[in-house]
Amino acid sequence: MVGVDTALRRLTREAGKLLAPYGFQGSEARWVRVAPGGVASVGRSRTVRTWTDGQQVVRFGLEVSATPTSWWEFCAWRDARLGRPPAMLEEATGPGLIDARGLPAELTEWWSLRVDPAQEGQQALPADVELIRAELPRRVHAYARRALRLLEPDHYLDELLADPDPGIATSEAIVVLLADHGPGPHLEDALAHLHRCLEQHGGAGGGANALAYVRDRASAA
Repeated sequence: MVGVDTALRRLTREAGKLLAPYGFQGSEARWVRVAPGGVASVGRSRTVRTWTDGQQVVRFGLEVSATPTSWWEFCAWRDARLGRPPAMLEEATGPGLIDARGLPAELTEWWSLRVDPAQEGQQALPADVELIRAELPRRVHAYARRALRLLEPDHYLDELLADPDPGIATSEAIVVLLADHGPGPHLEDALAHLHRCLEQHGGAGGGANALAYVRDRASAA
């Protein structure tokens, strides 16, 4: 028998071991893989602790994200303008707009790790531990493949373009990723949409950086 927190740490380590064959490395609760298209990341979500009938329940799941190389280059350009050192590629994060969407519901629902009511000392319920351990391989596989899929050429961009009503953050990311392809009608349309978004919000938001980035790239071409 082990306590809930110990069980959580052990399950987290098991997730990391299962991710290793996919090329992911890391510690704690975030594992990354640097790939030709950028950085893929899989992590354990934050934990939520609740009490039911006086018994603690810890809920958690997995998270997935990807940072295309072109977005990292944009962030490095932005940091240089602000006098900040650029982040290493393996430490890159963002845009943070695409997650586990598209995966089956049974792979995205959080697990529940309950306290065994028959034991003293906040011991984890063995049935919950075994259920999570049994489900980890399938879920890790799905999340690893999802993260790496997002780094395939233009896949992240295509998912952003599927948004029927992109806001400033999504429009900014679309402009940055399209800029990597050079000038063209798609980039012009994306720039026009970002301009409209900024006007609607009084110029607030980070989208102005993307506009300056495209101008800077154009002048350097």
